[in-house]
Amino acid sequence: LVDAKISSSKAFDWMSQLRYYWAPVGSIVMYETGKPNTEDQCQVSIINATLLYGFEYLGNSDRLVVTPLTDRCYRTLMGAFHL
Repeated sequence: LVDAKISSSKAFDWMSQLRYYWAPVGSIVMYETGKPNTEDQCQVSIINATLLYGFEYLGNSDRLVVTPLTDRCYRTLMGAFHL
């Protein structure tokens, strides 16, 4: 991102990165209940999709080769979950 001279949080190159945010108690409204969160949450965001991180087992990610197609798959899957 530094090499691409990204200086805005609205730039597509930044928005298309998988980002993790810590949401303290009361800082977000839970989708299921419509009430503020009662415990700390971790959110995962990419493009316009934001989901709660569920501490899922991610498998053996050392074997995953990250390519532009891999990034595109992450964006597509996160968008599908967001719907």
